[in-house]
Amino acid sequence: MSKSCNKDFIINIGFYGGLILKGANALAELIGGFIMLVVSHEWLNKLVLQIALPELRQDPDDPLMNYLITRGLNISSQHSVAVFMLFHGLAKMIIIWLLWKNKMWAYPLAFVAFGIFISYEAHSFWENQSLFMLLIVVFDLAIITMIALKYRSLKREKTKQYELS
Repeated sequence: MSKSCNKDFIINIGFYGGLILKGANALAELIGGFIMLVVSHEWLNKLVLQIALPELRQDPDDPLMNYLITRGLNISSQHSVAVFMLFHGLAKMIIIWLLWKNKMWAYPLAFVAFGIFISYEAHSFWENQSLFMLLIVVFDLAIITMIALKYRSLKREKTKQYELS
């Protein structure tokens, strides 16, 4: 196997594997957004308390958990989060599907959309110093890298096909 074939194979594994993981995340956002629309406000606040209290016992200074305990989710913010999750998940799902189909115009769209998502995630990390958010940023940067490598590979293939014809 030539060096070029090995490189393309590794790029494909990273690209399609990353799309699968990103697609699973988008599906989870869609399901989560739908659930937030249909569950009662009281039930959701009880769930938040059940999650937040043990966390606060481990880290009493956790800003997110303290915020959720003291303020909770009001019905307006619950619906706002639900709508955000639905649109964010749907946008990612559409972009992932277009990339999976190798639509060339979807690659620049993915750079812009995922770049905006990373900007928001990086800002969120900067504000909260959440290790989880940092991991999401690193993962999304790896996904964008794989998208860029795949895009470059596809453009190179198209150029070769054009030169041969």
